[in-house]
Amino acid sequence: MKLPINPALACFAAAFLIGGCASTTTAPSTPPAATVRIQEWTAAYYGSAAAGKGTLYYNGQRHHFTISGVGAGGAGGQKVSATGKVYNLNNLRDFSGTYRGVSRGLTLIEGKMHAKLTNGNGVVMYIAGETEGLA
Repeated sequence: MKLPINPALACFAAAFLIGGCASTTTAPSTPPAATVRIQEWTAAYYGSAAAGKGTLYYNGQRHHFTISGVGAGGAGGQKVSATGKVYNLNNLRDFSGTYRGVSRGLTLIEGKMHAKLTNGNGVVMYIAGETEGLA
């Protein structure tokens, strides 16, 4: 089953430029409702665009989804490979939507990133991963 996510995981594209403190991008110690694995590519020059794919592991099943988004600001491009924990997911259909959030990280050839993303259904993702490129 393909789940569309039209996130401003341009939040990835734009929010990499926003500094966040570690406590806001660190997952709680409670068990998550699901986990995710994401690969995303971003490019920016005044505006930004993001595209990617991911897998949601929920209730013992894998659900593939796509990532797309646009944003403002930035310069450069990067690839993100990340995994994360998903909270407040009580129904699979609540996963789809636009995600907004805060992230921290800087990429100069290789780097690390952390993000907390929330959608309109209250689903929260805490994501951490590796970045390659310049952003």
